[in-house]
Parts: sequence; C-alpha cells; structure tokens
Amino acid sequence: MTVIESRLLGCDSMPRSPVPRAVRGLLLGFTLSVLNLAGAFLVILALGGLGEWTRVQFIGLFGLMELATGLAFIVCPNIWRLPVAEANTSDHTPVRLAASTLLLPHWGAGAKALAGAVFLIAAAVHEGIGVATAGVLLLMLGVLAIVLCVSLVIARIGVARPDLDVFFITVRRPGHKGHDLPGISIGASVVQVLLNLGPYPAVKALAPSTLYRPELGPSATALVWCLGVAGVLAYLAALVWHGRITLRAPHEQQREAEEFA
Repeated sequence: MTVIESRLLGCDSMPRSPVPRAVRGLLLGFTLSVLNLAGAFLVILALGGLGEWTRVQFIGLFGLMELATGLAFIVCPNIWRLPVAEANTSDHTPVRLAASTLLLPHWGAGAKALAGAVFLIAAAVHEGIGVATAGVLLLMLGVLAIVLCVSLVIARIGVARPDLDVFFITVRRPGHKGHDLPGISIGASVVQVLLNLGPYPAVKALAPSTLYRPELGPSATALVWCLGVAGVLAYLAALVWHGRITLRAPHEQQREAEEFA
C-alpha cells in the first residue's frame, strides 16, 4: 500500500514530523510573553506609572527578566516538584538533588527565553550599545542563578516537611469517579508568583541608570549586588542540600520524575 493510499483510507501509520507542533508551541509561548508584557504595562500604569523609566527601557528590563527566568524554567519545574516527589515516594527512598532528574528539560520555557531576548535586543537597538553592554550577560546569569537557588532552598524546606507543603486536589463531578490532579507544592507556587512580580518592584525601587548608561549596560553596583546575592544563595542552597546531592537519583524517584516530565 502506498503512502497516498493509506492516507486516503485513513490508516496512515507513518510518524508525523514534530516540527509543526514545535512551531505552534513556540508561537504560543511567544504570544503569552507579549501578552504578559502588555499586562505588565497596565499594572505599572495602575500603580502610578513608570516614573523615570521610559517604555523602551521597561521593555528591556522585562526582556532581561523573561530571558533569565525562561532559561531557569527549563529545569525549575524539576526542582519545584521535589517536595511532591518526597510525598509520592516511599519512606525508604529519601529524595535527592540528582542530576539525572534535575536536568530533564522542559523546552516549553525556551519560548519565554526567546521572547525575552527579542525584547532585550529591541531595547538595545533603541537605546544603543557599548562596551558596558557585555555586562548584561553577567547580570542575566546572576538573575538566573538567583531564581535557581531560591527554588532549591524553598524546595528543600518542602522536602523536609511535605506534610505541610504538599497538597493534592481531587476533581469530581456528581455521579462520576473523582480525578486526582498532580500534587502541588505551596512553596513552589509562592516562588512562581514572586518571580512573575519581578519587574514591578524593580521599576519602583531602581533608577534607569541601573540598566542604562544611557546605552544598555548595567551599572557596576548592580552587577556586584546581583552576583553577590547569587553567590550567597548558591552557598545556602549547597548547605541545605548537603548530603543529598548526587548524579543518579534512586530508582523510585527517577521513575516518578520521568513520568512527570
């Protein structure tokens, strides 16, 4: 039977290219970032406006946050789920911070990072670039490290007390069997909400000179503070996970993580 005949008969079993699906996911993620940017403008205006920041400067700041958090979110869902994994696995399987589960990628977040890069580049084209612009990369890496380390610290608290941090929801319609939704970590949910609020306090607390000179380029003070905070949080994350860091997760935890991924 030819390919054309099988399609006409509705029994085509040949694998379809994943490209259209990937493109659709990319476009959806990019569209959501644009909508988030529009929503951010509305929220900022409701809170009193941008102050000294111009619209393009805010777009650059928003893009920086989207880029850093988008890259972090490629692995952050694995961190946020660790308390749930602790609740789902047996008592003789202590959940560990394992590379084999931590590095399972969630590529959907790549669209968020791509949108952030586009916003940041647009601001750079408008405001100009210079030698100091190279510091944007360091600033972005610092923000990315802060997001990862805060998530790790909060996740460790949830792993220690899943009875207080994790809850499960069952959805049931009258006359139907209940459907159990995946577990949710309260700490992880709070972290995600705070990350989405990132640009708002930054605009109110920081001057545009933090990121612009007037060309795109973070100030030395901003870089020192960002990298310093990232270093402290990295040490704290390593401290709270001491003794539970490994390359390969226990079999039960690995299986649970792969089912979620």
